[in-house]
Amino acid sequence: MNKFFENNKVLKIGIITYLVVIFPFGFAKTDYYFMSPGPPYQWDIEIEDEQSFNFDGSLYQLTVRRDEANYFVYAWANINNQIDLYPREVILPDGVTPQELSEISIQNMITSENVAIAVALDSLGYNIESEGDGVLVVGLLDNSPVKDILLKNDLITSINNEIVKSTTEFISLLKTYEIGDTVQIGLIRDDKEINIKTTLIEHIEYENEPMVGFLASTPNQQFVFPFEVDINTGNVGGPSAGMMMALNVYNKLVEEDITNGEKIAGTGTIEIDGSVGPVGGVKQKVIAAKRANASLILVPTANFQEANVYSDENTSIVAVDSFEEALNVISDFSSR
Repeated sequence: MNKFFENNKVLKIGIITYLVVIFPFGFAKTDYYFMSPGPPYQWDIEIEDEQSFNFDGSLYQLTVRRDEANYFVYAWANINNQIDLYPREVILPDGVTPQELSEISIQNMITSENVAIAVALDSLGYNIESEGDGVLVVGLLDNSPVKDILLKNDLITSINNEIVKSTTEFISLLKTYEIGDTVQIGLIRDDKEINIKTTLIEHIEYENEPMVGFLASTPNQQFVFPFEVDINTGNVGGPSAGMMMALNVYNKLVEEDITNGEKIAGTGTIEIDGSVGPVGGVKQKVIAAKRANASLILVPTANFQEANVYSDENTSIVAVDSFEEALNVISDFSSR
């Protein structure tokens, strides 16, 4: 077995050498996207017109690098188990360009940032108001049951006659159903109100999570906060930073440092009700956390099995389902 592995590895290295020889070809795009560990982020947060506090520990958000794979990256991914490859259609739904995907990712980050602030402030007793115009369909997955039913730019306004004003409300409501359930979706198309029915399928990335099968954004989503909170998210996109952004905002507004000087990292989406949802690329994110010497890593329950294989005597990996649970886990860990 070892000989086969060694020979196989030699073969793969030979392929890379071959690609270097045919240098220009190596930069040609494949039909795959790659995912590799990204840098951990400690958010720079500014709070105006309200007392805030600095803290000594770390609350790292974990990230991945995701991009189109050229042939060099494709070959390297085959000998580096820290990099995963995904077929293009899994990452890039039909009718969505790479530029549009990037814009959607940035918009999802903005939405996630606002929801995270709302969750943190709500847990501290502040009154928060939120509204949006609904859920805009921006792309459809190839294997989605609504691929030929929903259209790009449809505006979804309800599920089973329950009003939804944002993607966060849509996702929270969707989680109350099971994979295989049939739901009625109310939407506006060309200024006309129509209803469709569809069966919920399993999420392409998150095991046991239901989905309809489209990419979404929230037009004109607005939150009314009692004071201004600015999170410098840099060029990080996507919704998976939500839980850690909420924890960072919370820790800036309480006098006692919840980390107690510990290096803590984590990942997970956040919904307006404080629930923590699954993320993609958890393997790469946990690898990044270990590189940063994080002693505690928080992951969504749905991702725990994949993440826990990397736990050791120096690293505790704990599953959480909500913002309040994450606070309790950190408190228990940092005060041990």
